[in-house]
Amino acid sequence: MKLNLPITAPAWVAGLKLITSKCEICHRSLALRQLSTRKAGIRMRDSWYCSSRCFTSAAEQQVSRLLKLRTEQAAQRMPLGLSLISHGLLTIEQLKKATDEQKENGGEIGELLVRQGTVSEKQVTAIRAAEWGCPVFAVPKHVTRIRVNIPSDLMRIYSMTPVHYVGATNLLLVGFVHSVEYGLLYAIEQITGCQTKPCFVTSSDFLTQMLHQEKEQGGDTLAAGVKAPAEIARLLCTSSLEVEADEAFIESCKEYVWARLKSGPKALDLLFKTG
Repeated sequence: MKLNLPITAPAWVAGLKLITSKCEICHRSLALRQLSTRKAGIRMRDSWYCSSRCFTSAAEQQVSRLLKLRTEQAAQRMPLGLSLISHGLLTIEQLKKATDEQKENGGEIGELLVRQGTVSEKQVTAIRAAEWGCPVFAVPKHVTRIRVNIPSDLMRIYSMTPVHYVGATNLLLVGFVHSVEYGLLYAIEQITGCQTKPCFVTSSDFLTQMLHQEKEQGGDTLAAGVKAPAEIARLLCTSSLEVEADEAFIESCKEYVWARLKSGPKALDLLFKTG
């Protein structure tokens, strides 16, 4: 009588590890083979969600939490005009002329002063950087692509753009024109995984760098005027299903909620104006 020998499994099968994921909402568990090409559920903030219903619930909770924590930053800084006067770069008469034009036609006071020829772009940027205790970064003539994507809508809204990236330390230098938005820096860190450091750039350098970034990374999705967390969550769920996302990131800055949906190496950004 011969014994039937067991069938030997291929070596690569033995090398796979069994991973068990547990949904944070319904507590359903799912065993997955590592290296499996089949996507199951979606991850967000180190948690896993098994279905669109569970992810929608979690996304709504996250958006609600962000909106409750949101506070308007009201950092007290000396007005630009007074700073320029204190440094001997501007007279009271010149400032009055610029403010009169601002009242009549609108515009940002620094840009008006530069347009009038009263001060230079570099002088305005240096004063702002000194007020915030930040360095000034001069964008090189040959603009290089910073491979850290930030929605162009956010860059335009906050007059900021990534200007330099150090791969060895994962440090992203972010250039601002008018003021530093620390809430946005935190959101960038949470969504991209980079460490951030603020600096200041001139208006011209900002436009040059931002347009280059915008051209390289393509367009963004902007959902304006969506305020209810439940509606934002439903839109995020719909978009996640469309792009077959396996990971989601949600953060906020002032009146905007920024979400990034990742499907492997690809990513989709969505921006919601809630204020």
